[in-house]
Amino acid sequence: MSEQHSFNIPAHYNIYTGNSNRELRIDYSIPQNGVTESTGLIIFVPGFGGNIDSKVYAKMRKVFADKYNMVTIQCSYFGSSYMQSSIDNYRLKNPEILQSILTVDELEKMNKDSSTLLSILSEKNILLPVIANIDESIEEFNDMSYMQAIDIISSVEAVKTILKGNNLIFNPARIIGYGHSHGAYLLHLSNRLAPNLFSYLVDNSAWIEPAFLSNNRVLYGEVGNATLAIEFDYIAKKIIPNRLDLNLETLYKDFHGNTQVLSFQGDNDDLVNHVEKKRIVETINNSDFILVKQEDVDHVKYKSNSHGLDADFLELFSFALELERPTKETPVKELIYIIDFESVLIEVDYTNGLPVFNFNFK
Repeated sequence: MSEQHSFNIPAHYNIYTGNSNRELRIDYSIPQNGVTESTGLIIFVPGFGGNIDSKVYAKMRKVFADKYNMVTIQCSYFGSSYMQSSIDNYRLKNPEILQSILTVDELEKMNKDSSTLLSILSEKNILLPVIANIDESIEEFNDMSYMQAIDIISSVEAVKTILKGNNLIFNPARIIGYGHSHGAYLLHLSNRLAPNLFSYLVDNSAWIEPAFLSNNRVLYGEVGNATLAIEFDYIAKKIIPNRLDLNLETLYKDFHGNTQVLSFQGDNDDLVNHVEKKRIVETINNSDFILVKQEDVDHVKYKSNSHGLDADFLELFSFALELERPTKETPVKELIYIIDFESVLIEVDYTNGLPVFNFNFK
């Protein structure tokens, strides 16, 4: 069985506040037979509802390491704790609605003891809008963008440093990113911030830009007979200066990286315009786009043509490897470079080991 490791490192400073008292948790697994010059690296990047402790990802880290001879990596990236699907702390979006759905006796009971409200509502066949209390702050929030990508890049570079420090020779020309939904989007952003870090990027249903920078995320939960429409109003909407800079078309404009990009996209995805996505991906150098239609659903690697494809992550990756175009050339990494978007100038410095990203918002 593969060998499991977990550690924390001092994380990249918060680009929104300048504070540097962050830690980044990184988990990685080493193949049972050890690391050799043919061993590659792969980082898994989940989207909303997934995290470093999810059973499916813990299993993938263990299984992929031995099955594919890879050091498997995952990190608890910036703000990921606010992206989960389990929420038991919320408030009514419109408290005045209670006047129309509760009886006089129920209102009196609730006023005497507010803890009875949920049990009262659970007996009613209603759809009730509520707001999730997620308690984000400028020091830690779901930015859906730069900080999350920086943590992903830092995780790969940190594991590379550990392997080299232990005289473990791996294949630097085979570093794969495998992402689902928002996680796949973050890999695209990482690819733009750290060109050619990855040899192969496997994208399952990345959106063109983070949808929840424009609209609230809504989940539905059952409480007895009642249905809760739980809204997540992320503060990133107020903090990120220009979401158009985060659009894949903007990110890849005039970009000449060598990373192979494989994008899987369903044609019944309510979060992604597959026509636009196809057009954008086809402008990326060394890319392939696979549109999954209803007739393509094989109930093996993908079980639907909607967002995320209801994919079997192991089967989908196995198929993606059949399309990998391996390279023996380790890309030359620039130690200092600049990325210039409309609303931000990013200065990147690799001269002291882990990269430092200095953001100058315009």
